[in-house]
Amino acid sequence: MRAIVRKVSSSFDQALAKYFGSGPTNLEEAFEQHEAYVKKLSDFGVSVKVIPSNSDYPDCCFVEDHAIVAGDSALMTNAGHDSRLGERNEVEFALSEDLNLEYMSDGARMDGGDVLKFGDTFLVGHSKRTNRRGIDDLKKFLSKRNFGLHVIEVPAESLHLISICTSPVPGKLLAPEGWFKESDFPLESEIIWIPASEAYAANVLPIGNNVMMAKGYQSTLKILKNLNLEVHEMDMSQFREADGSLTCLSVLYD
Repeated sequence: MRAIVRKVSSSFDQALAKYFGSGPTNLEEAFEQHEAYVKKLSDFGVSVKVIPSNSDYPDCCFVEDHAIVAGDSALMTNAGHDSRLGERNEVEFALSEDLNLEYMSDGARMDGGDVLKFGDTFLVGHSKRTNRRGIDDLKKFLSKRNFGLHVIEVPAESLHLISICTSPVPGKLLAPEGWFKESDFPLESEIIWIPASEAYAANVLPIGNNVMMAKGYQSTLKILKNLNLEVHEMDMSQFREADGSLTCLSVLYD
């Protein structure tokens, strides 16, 4: 397993924020939390490639939004917010050393935070950052690689689909009560509902039998431990203030 990550920008305190937070307040704490995240990936045996930050892009540490990986290829997205479009270049260069790259068409917009690989299907959220043209481009990219696509409408209260829905183990999805209906998801999926008050904890990052989760959500912690996973709680307070989560901070690929 390999990963691309990007260091936190010196302008991170100006990052976009509306949903889970109102903006980061402590840069040093953000740097420390990011270093702990990268170390944890390395502890799991992931080979991590670190991209330098850029003060012109406050949100640049959220590399997940710029690429969708399927097999030996990646679809480079057009980020959903104009201020983030310039972030893609460094991510593109880093991934080009390992993967075949394809590109979204003009007018297509998508954040990778709206896309979740779930077995042989990808779930994609139709959100404020991901439009129908972006979804159509993703469908074309995936169909050439024999993956299916399932579209989910993202609740207005959430920035992205996988801000509030991830898969801790194959076949199961973690989601907060009241944010979705069971019919929103593929028929073959099993939904593990967590309390609505712990919606932020629905974003987890599994690697093998290990799973990272945000620190401070006791009900979700108990649920994950009952799945016989090795649970690693991570301090995500500064990233939550920028509407970011665990998955946002890396692009993972084999």
